[in-house]
Amino acid sequence: PNMSLPAPTTNNAPASMSKAELDRMDAPLIALANQSGGDLRKLMFMFFSFLHRRTDFYAIHHEDDVRDNVPIKMGFKEGDAEKMLLAAFRQFPLRKMPRQGGGGTGVGGGANAARQGQQPKKQVAKAESKAKTTVSVSSEPKKPATAETTMSSAMSKVQLTEEGKQIPVGNGGSTSRYQWTQTVEEVTVAAALPEGTKGKDLDIVMKPSSLSVKMKHPAKEGEEPPTILEGTLSEKIRMDDSTWSLEGGVLLLTLEKVVKTWWKTVLEGDDEIDTDMVDSTRHISSYEEQTQGMIRKCLFDQRQERMGLPSSDKILGKKPSIPSLPAGVEYIDKKMLDDADQDGGNEKEEEGGS
Repeated sequence: PNMSLPAPTTNNAPASMSKAELDRMDAPLIALANQSGGDLRKLMFMFFSFLHRRTDFYAIHHEDDVRDNVPIKMGFKEGDAEKMLLAAFRQFPLRKMPRQGGGGTGVGGGANAARQGQQPKKQVAKAESKAKTTVSVSSEPKKPATAETTMSSAMSKVQLTEEGKQIPVGNGGSTSRYQWTQTVEEVTVAAALPEGTKGKDLDIVMKPSSLSVKMKHPAKEGEEPPTILEGTLSEKIRMDDSTWSLEGGVLLLTLEKVVKTWWKTVLEGDDEIDTDMVDSTRHISSYEEQTQGMIRKCLFDQRQERMGLPSSDKILGKKPSIPSLPAGVEYIDKKMLDDADQDGGNEKEEEGGS
């Protein structure tokens, strides 16, 4: 049976889902992505084919009904379905890839690398004070850029601290085989692939503590299939929530962290970054709604206090709630201290009298 979708509206924000709902939907979507062999065109074709065959997403109202404002429960006015699609697309920020044609900062930097030039002044000053050396770039004649040459170019721009650790770029770093960035929730790894590689040519195995990426077939007869990446992960990942895709000859791996902490490196034994220089700032919108409300309340009250104005609780006529304490523990105020001092004085007087 066909399903009817709700008509789009410009009055409300696009529909959103809770983290629990998204987690439940991730498993079937990851399975579909794997079945499409990493080809987003196939994945989108499957999705829109479903909408076309099993829903009223592509059904448009008759022009006479539109003119007469006839109420219709199914279908859309012409153009409204596209508006719904565009609103859903714009619900999430774009992740700008670094330049692929040479002169960029490398492959796979993602949104964090794009913000490299917008680091806080404190962090930039710290990076400059700890920077020891920058490897110079070769002045050989330019050749057509590929994913591999761009990766090598990024490695040549790596800056090191006095301890020999990499200064983070996009909160990650670079090796001769891959580049990586990270947020507190996930790690994104970008690895160059041989020219013409497709998803079906790769043998990718992601386990909680290890990662293996190999070609299924050797480049020449009698040789072993090339290994792109292989090793033990520096921290554990959620295997079911981790994904991969191909973009412009580059393999992108998104690894969901088990422990929300900053990684020093992706694979054990590879070059490490200085995690003390990671930009750990986090946008307020990334927190749950209840936490967002508490943060905004604290920021408002701090601003009011600096200006000598009443806090939000005073404005609303509320008494600040006092969190409960474990059994046997009580709050101590000035009256209790005075009473204790008085009791102590009486005991001393009694001792002296005896």
